[in-house]
Amino acid sequence: MSDTSIGPGCVLHWTGFQFEDGTAANKFFVIVGAQPNKNYLAVIATSKMKRGRKPEPGGNPEGGWYHIPGGGKDFFPDDTWLLFEAPQELSAAQLLSLKLKNGIQVKGNLRGDVANAICNCMRKCEDVSEYHKTLLGPAIQPKPKTKP
Repeated sequence: MSDTSIGPGCVLHWTGFQFEDGTAANKFFVIVGAQPNKNYLAVIATSKMKRGRKPEPGGNPEGGWYHIPGGGKDFFPDDTWLLFEAPQELSAAQLLSLKLKNGIQVKGNLRGDVANAICNCMRKCEDVSEYHKTLLGPAIQPKPKTKP
């Protein structure tokens, strides 16, 4: 797992993720920050609609989440909310260690425009610390169009 293989929009599956209350679960995360010489930043994904989360596509900085509609177009088969309330910061060494222990697997990537929209929504969210905002990105540049 090199710095070039992990970037904003990368979907990870974390086996045995430990929550603050001591419980563990297998969870999906999306990388929202992969700046050179900084820690990675990831947000947890959930398919449970609760606490006023609406199934409206896009970001809700006031609510602290980003909604990705189900159907698989953007990786997730079910409606999924990315929650900004407790982003996970990981060093490259921690990420590599988890990968080597089969604790984290790369499962896919979101489209660049969706990854950028998630980061932009987080920048507007008052619940995201200024420090975590410095870890967001870098923005994914659109691929140049090729002529036939």
